[in-house]
Amino acid sequence: MSGVRLTDIALPVYCLKPGDHEAGVDLDSFSLTKYHGATVILLTAVLTGDAVLKFYAGATVGAKTTAIIFTYRLAGGEQAAASSDILGARSVAVAADGLTLTAATYDNSILAIEIDAAALPDGKPWVTGELSAAATAFNAAAIALLSPARYASDTMPTAIA
Repeated sequence: MSGVRLTDIALPVYCLKPGDHEAGVDLDSFSLTKYHGATVILLTAVLTGDAVLKFYAGATVGAKTTAIIFTYRLAGGEQAAASSDILGARSVAVAADGLTLTAATYDNSILAIEIDAAALPDGKPWVTGELSAAATAFNAAAIALLSPARYASDTMPTAIA
C-alpha cells in the first residue's frame, strides 16, 4: 500500500468505552484547537427505549457550557446487512436540544456525527458528547476522527491534553 493513510490525515480519539450505557454517560472530551473538525463514529448495538445524544463546547475538559449543533449520517442498515456500510444523506443541522436515538432506527448501526470547529463558540474548543439516561439498555462505543490538523506535521498533535 502506498500513499496517504487515514492516520496521516486524521487523529483517532477514543471517546466511549464499549458497554451498556443505559444510565447515561458523557463521552470523553477532545479539543478542536488544532483541528478543523471531528467525525464521531458511534457504533450502537442493543438500544431499548430512546436516548438523546447532545454535544457541548466548553473551555476545559468535561465542561458542558454551550450545546452545539451538528450534522450526522446514519448507515443504511443494521450491522451485517448488505447496506450497513452505506451512509445515508447528511442530515440538516441538529439543534442544540440533541438527536433522539430511537431503538427502531438507531440500534445495531453506525452513526457518523460531524462537528465543525468553526461553529464552536470563541474560547470553548473542548467538545464533550452526552448520551441521556432515557434508554433502559444502550450498548455502544465511540471514536472521534479529528481532521485536518491546522498545522502540517509528521505527527498529529494531541487533542486530549
